[in-house]
Amino acid sequence: MKKKTLIEALVMYYDDLVNYISYRFGDRQFAQEVVQEACIRILKKTIQSDEIQSPMAFLRTICLRVAIDFYRKEKHNQEWVDSLQESQDYARSHGNMLTSPELQFVKKQREQILLKTIQQLPENCRDIFILTQLHHYPQHEVAEQLNLSRSMVARYLAKAFKIMLPVLLVHDE
Repeated sequence: MKKKTLIEALVMYYDDLVNYISYRFGDRQFAQEVVQEACIRILKKTIQSDEIQSPMAFLRTICLRVAIDFYRKEKHNQEWVDSLQESQDYARSHGNMLTSPELQFVKKQREQILLKTIQQLPENCRDIFILTQLHHYPQHEVAEQLNLSRSMVARYLAKAFKIMLPVLLVHDE
């Protein structure tokens, strides 16, 4: 099967794929986004389409993997939002105890502690942490940029978070 035939199969099975993902995840709009992303990934990658015997099964697998990636990313983003909300709630509840200059001083002090901790990270961990968390690059782009595997990027990022987590979770000393 040629890549052109795979694209034709994607067009032909589009509604079936959307229905499949919608059934699995319970959200039709999400399913449409997933199938569109799968189409983009297929167009970007060089796929050995001679080995594909069942295009529908292949496309379902790709769509399911994309959906899982989206779900994990959304879950991760929601954790960050929840964490941010908690810190804002904390600031509101404890902010009344501090005057504006004191609050500015505490913020500046916390910022310096965070920067110092980031600077003390091992080089690869620091680079990956900065690119993924401060510049919001996806891990696969960081892997390409630093000429590392995706799994190594994930390992370095996990190591960076392990070091950074105690500093990030400290509210006051």
